[in-house]
Amino acid sequence: MLRKFSLIILVLFAVTLIGCDDDAAAPSVAISEVESTYYDLFCDKIQTCDVFNAYVDIAISTHEQCLDFVAYNIQNEGGGLGSVIDAVNEGTVLYDGAKAYACVEAMAALPCDEFGDAEPEACNGVFTGTIADGSACFINEECESGYCDTDAECPGTCMAAVLEGDGCETTDECETGAKCVLGECTFFTASVTEGGACDPDEDWCADGLFCHPDTEECTGRLSAGEDCDGMADLECESGTMCIGMGGTQATCVELTIMESVDDVCSYNDGDICAMYNDLVCALDDFQNFTGTCQISAKLDDMCFDSENLVLTSCDMWGDLYCDMPGGWTEDGFCTAKKDGGEACDDDDQCLSGWCNVDVCEAVEEICE
Repeated sequence: MLRKFSLIILVLFAVTLIGCDDDAAAPSVAISEVESTYYDLFCDKIQTCDVFNAYVDIAISTHEQCLDFVAYNIQNEGGGLGSVIDAVNEGTVLYDGAKAYACVEAMAALPCDEFGDAEPEACNGVFTGTIADGSACFINEECESGYCDTDAECPGTCMAAVLEGDGCETTDECETGAKCVLGECTFFTASVTEGGACDPDEDWCADGLFCHPDTEECTGRLSAGEDCDGMADLECESGTMCIGMGGTQATCVELTIMESVDDVCSYNDGDICAMYNDLVCALDDFQNFTGTCQISAKLDDMCFDSENLVLTSCDMWGDLYCDMPGGWTEDGFCTAKKDGGEACDDDDQCLSGWCNVDVCEAVEEICE
């Protein structure tokens, strides 16, 4: 959903000026301020840069909502800064506050289209791993090489990092600052122009372009009214989204965000309820996918009214699903999603998002 950033980029951009001491020889940054400060800066970037998909505009309106949004995604998908800070406090990672100050100066100066892609040279040496190859580790930053292999087990093992130009399968394998792009460890140097080779997992295309997942070429984003396939978050131009409900041909539709209870919502017309106001489209016309904006249903609330045939989405931040054991003949209620090993009949019922042969798969382990 959001543009993905490597963990080291997240950490390096986290530092800020608040740790300055006017009397010190060099300004420094306290490790205790890294996490909260990064999320503040990240949310500032979200609200000022057009590098994110239209979903963000529906989900986020204020800075505080952005912070909640980021916290939710970290909780459910991992990738937060806490494990790196813990490692610094435990002594397995060394932290240089003065280099951090120089790094943030360089990172903050990056233009929007390079945010999350370029890693300035000034950022080298902010974090230094202390664990040698062959020894146990939990995160990349703990290793002298910068690569902790956790594919087979957790804790993992520090391994030699793959150098620039050599083959790779994941960015984790690459030397610090490089990313695995089209199977090769590569450093960002400049945005890729139209027709240039790109990797959908590391979209380095210039403004107005997206990385086409089939051709693996930077391709112009589609305008409102053009047919689309929903193949990539940035397929449609800013302010539009690829929408096609009920078997109709999907097109890039200009979004209108409906901000009040009882506003009419229509998915195919792009009239979308403001998630940032806790609104969802309560569908009462399942042929045209229209309804009215209502407050999302919470745990144990009715989400399907069988008498009036109205379906109201459960709170998306609450890890809930609409339990309808009687199908369309009985009321449905918001129920907590299930842990690994519990019985299921649909992916939406599982915390992991995977119902495998009528049993929820466990949430993928995060090595922390």
